[in-house]
Amino acid sequence: MIGRRMAFAALYLAGQLALILTAGDRSDNAFGFRMFHESSTLNVRLVRYIEAPSGHGTVPVPVEGTTWMARDAAGVLHRFDWRDRVHEPALAYFGATIHASYGANAQLARFQAALDDVAAHIPYDAETRQLGLEIDVRKNGREPKHVSLTSRSRTAEGP
Repeated sequence: MIGRRMAFAALYLAGQLALILTAGDRSDNAFGFRMFHESSTLNVRLVRYIEAPSGHGTVPVPVEGTTWMARDAAGVLHRFDWRDRVHEPALAYFGATIHASYGANAQLARFQAALDDVAAHIPYDAETRQLGLEIDVRKNGREPKHVSLTSRSRTAEGP
């Protein structure tokens, strides 16, 4: 009986050690100790990539706030809102500086997941080929770095 308990304890401790040693590999550094919390901010802008007027490639079109208008395959105009899919306030606030909860890398990973989700759920938007986020990241008060995130490509019929 004692042998099983020792084996379980050893297995449990090995699992905890593995979580701690691989904390840096996760965007949110879960299970990793950080003596000083990262203090980062983001300024996020939403853009749509539509077919270029020349017919070659796409061009970015800035989105004011969280809503845009686009036509479906039949030419009917529809209103789309980022917040119809993304309800988390930290992921739906554009055009102003926000705090990066749990660090910049974790927030960027969350934004990428939200971006892919929204792009996959706008079936009546036949104009948007991709959604994108233009983000200025300021880590711990340093000079901002510009990061561009894009969703998966969409076809004229949808994602």
